[in-house]
Amino acid sequence: MSREGRLLVIGDYPINYANGIGETLSNLLADHPDATLFQSHPDHLRPLDGQARGRAVTFTVPRRPEAWPGWASRWYQPILKLRQSAAEDELFSTASALIERERIEAVLSYPVTPWVLFAVVRLRRAFPKVRFVFYVMDDWEGHHTCFGLPFTAKRRAALSEIVETSDARFACSHLMEQDYEQRFHNQWDVLHKGVDAGVPLPAATPLRIDNILYTGAMNMFRFDAVLAFAEGLHRYRARSGHDVTLTLLGPEPDREYATALAPYPFIKTEPWVDNEACQRRMAKADLLYLPLSFERRLDRIANLAMPTKFSEYLASGRPTIFHVPRESEVHALAAQQGLPLTLTTVDADAIAAFFDTLRSGGFDAAAYRNKAAALLAAEFDQLALRRRLREACFTCAS
Repeated sequence: MSREGRLLVIGDYPINYANGIGETLSNLLADHPDATLFQSHPDHLRPLDGQARGRAVTFTVPRRPEAWPGWASRWYQPILKLRQSAAEDELFSTASALIERERIEAVLSYPVTPWVLFAVVRLRRAFPKVRFVFYVMDDWEGHHTCFGLPFTAKRRAALSEIVETSDARFACSHLMEQDYEQRFHNQWDVLHKGVDAGVPLPAATPLRIDNILYTGAMNMFRFDAVLAFAEGLHRYRARSGHDVTLTLLGPEPDREYATALAPYPFIKTEPWVDNEACQRRMAKADLLYLPLSFERRLDRIANLAMPTKFSEYLASGRPTIFHVPRESEVHALAAQQGLPLTLTTVDADAIAAFFDTLRSGGFDAAAYRNKAAALLAAEFDQLALRRRLREACFTCAS
């Protein structure tokens, strides 16, 4: 039998931070008692709405001083590397003391920053009797490729060591699980953000396509798809006379994204809202929109990802347009369940034609609802996902 033991969660974001990792951790650990939950995360990051979980021992992330000009950042790199090495030592020291003082039984690690990974590897070596669970939500190789970072031999070796020595390993998608099992030759499982599968989806309603909603931040991992979607929607509007709009609900887009979208006045932006308000906005939308990048340099991130909004969109009951590469996990799950609103192209004319077809009819809202409910029950039942993590952490804990 598994139980909720004394757990340390260590990584680059707090539980309940306002991003995919923080939200997923919050969902997976919602049932874990605060009295036996501990965190180690960067001291400059705060959970959403101040909703801290358990007890935190934070660490400082070395950064280039604001007074140091960006154009001269490469000359600060040697100093930054020294500071990161010192931060790694400090993190190892404080986490070690916490593990001993609080009699930690299991460590759940999800490092994104290399020096945090190095500290976790050292902790694994130092505490062989503590159960270690390793969780990957952003592919390491893909992360380095998309940002043009060197995936050095030291980083590859550290990743291989924590994968080999951890007692359990989790990927965020089935494609990532398969990729890692072939690469590392050991067993992986899958975790992602779940939903309450016992809550029935809202009743199906006739399809309208007057307003489309995207929720979340705008960034490099989806913007090429969004820009192509905007142009396709523009062409569809021009030839059909249909006044369909796209709303981006989230943090204000960076200037480069806002400038690129400026020629499309039918695209609206709205400020980010709390989760309850976001759920209400999704319920009122005609269609929801989930894009992922089609750029080659981002293919591992896009294809192996499982966006937190995937399960949220399905649970809203609103039909969702999955604008994603054909090779992606999102497309695989949608196709497997027969969800029809998939776009696997950035060709603007093809996107316009997609809307022509959609408007001409033939969309079965009741069938879509049933298929979405079946996928949620099979893949995103939060009770099953929480149990999976709990058993990995504590079934064999001493």
